[in-house]
Amino acid sequence: MGVIRTQDLLDHETVPHYWLTVYATDRGVVPLSSFVEVYIEVQDVNDNAPQTSEPVYYPSVMENSPKDVSIIQIEAFDPDTQSSEKLSYRITSGNPQGFFNINSKTGECLRV
Repeated sequence: MGVIRTQDLLDHETVPHYWLTVYATDRGVVPLSSFVEVYIEVQDVNDNAPQTSEPVYYPSVMENSPKDVSIIQIEAFDPDTQSSEKLSYRITSGNPQGFFNINSKTGECLRV
């Protein structure tokens, strides 16, 4: 029986799958052999933090602007394949008066 083991950590974002060719040879006087193809899929896990398209955003808004004016669209992505569709957005500081709101699904920030 042949056992395939990894010698290092595998990373789905670097190499999502591997094709291996495994040869089996007997110890006969005239050795006989055969081979089999092995497809190994590296399953993705949530091991990467989401990233925004910009490190810092610098939007501006006119004073006395009406409510529900769109200020900015925050764009983020998650390198983990299963996580990008599950991103959510929220304002965590700097909004004590509640002047701004962010759509938790789209990342659009509004003046409220």
